[in-house]
Amino acid sequence: MIRDIYNRSPRDPKYKYGQLEHADAIESIISKVKMILSTTQGQCLGDLNFGIGVEDLIFETRINKMELEERIKSQINQYVDEAKDYKIDPRVSFGRDNDGDFAVIDIFINDQRMVGVLVV
Repeated sequence: MIRDIYNRSPRDPKYKYGQLEHADAIESIISKVKMILSTTQGQCLGDLNFGIGVEDLIFETRINKMELEERIKSQINQYVDEAKDYKIDPRVSFGRDNDGDFAVIDIFINDQRMVGVLVV
């Protein structure tokens, strides 16, 4: 059985007050994917290849949607042990509104949207 630290933010609509740990594989996948997306490659002293640094990459003019999705998939396959038991599919879209450019990264687990990240 998986036992992991519960690390949802109190701002998360699915946050459970007072919970310290969980035993749910999907919850573990979600927290690991969020960590991968928010960590800049080279920032983790134990493994300099860990992380995407998504905020840096989305404003990189030489990267496209498919390349970013492949980088995310590669990191998930390498660092999320539970990935072998689930179909994990990142989907990236870029857009522009009155406030400027943005990217949306949705993570689907077994074809159900589980994580959505907006990067402005």
